[in-house]
Amino acid sequence: MQSSRSTTSTKIGYADLHMHTKLSDGNLSVEELVTLCKRKGLQCISITDHDNLDSYKLAQKPAEEAEIELIPGIEISAVWQAKDIHILGYFCDPTNLALNIELEDFAKQRIIRVKAIVKKLNALGIDITFEKVLSYCKGKVIGRPHVAMSLVDEEYISSFSEAFTKYLGDGCVAFVEKKGLNPQQTIRLIENAGGIAVLAHPYKSGVDDALIENLVEWGIKGIETYSPAQKGTVARKYREIAQRFNLVGTGGSDFHAEGVTHAPGCMKMPYSVVEELRERREKSRAEWF
Repeated sequence: MQSSRSTTSTKIGYADLHMHTKLSDGNLSVEELVTLCKRKGLQCISITDHDNLDSYKLAQKPAEEAEIELIPGIEISAVWQAKDIHILGYFCDPTNLALNIELEDFAKQRIIRVKAIVKKLNALGIDITFEKVLSYCKGKVIGRPHVAMSLVDEEYISSFSEAFTKYLGDGCVAFVEKKGLNPQQTIRLIENAGGIAVLAHPYKSGVDDALIENLVEWGIKGIETYSPAQKGTVARKYREIAQRFNLVGTGGSDFHAEGVTHAPGCMKMPYSVVEELRERREKSRAEWF
């Protein structure tokens, strides 16, 4: 059982609620990703680019033409004890002023961080520039993946993953701590924008059980149980956590690039999860008012 309670679905099909495009750290345009999702036979999708909602407006027409239901989505990088905790927001109002003000600040903080990373790399004898890194960024959101792309292109490393294990990962020589909202503030930001907050890939992010309990107390309504990063006993653990705390067990492929990451729809998440997520959001909104 993948979610905290059973829901009788009125639709048959699969959903993928965790994917990325060029507007953050993916390699497909919004239109290309919608086309791929159509080819994979998905009933419902959410594009959850990092720290921005720009993909939602761009995807509306292609999704309508492809007869795919589109849900507004975003993946926000909260900061907790010097670690990134990724929190997904669904059904947020893309025009919400407070949310957009924070997202603009996130974009500025990302630029400051990447410039600091480039400075550290330069001190190590790696001759890359901020302008070079920026050339890989196709939206407003620049980040470590774009630095990694530059390092690969300039042949300082042989693979994207090596960039993180050698230079950019937590505790590595060019790591710079991220500044931003904490998880509690992030959950409140999502709720105030009319959305519902879900904890992304807890195993991949190294989220311990104590923090999950705190997140529940702060208002998280879901946790990813369908995730390529969580298999076997690990997947069972998070399904049990979802049941214990009455959370919606949701998820998706965390797609970034064809042939590199898992394909859209790979987790075969039933549409009933979308309905449960929507019901939980409506229940929460009724409680707020």
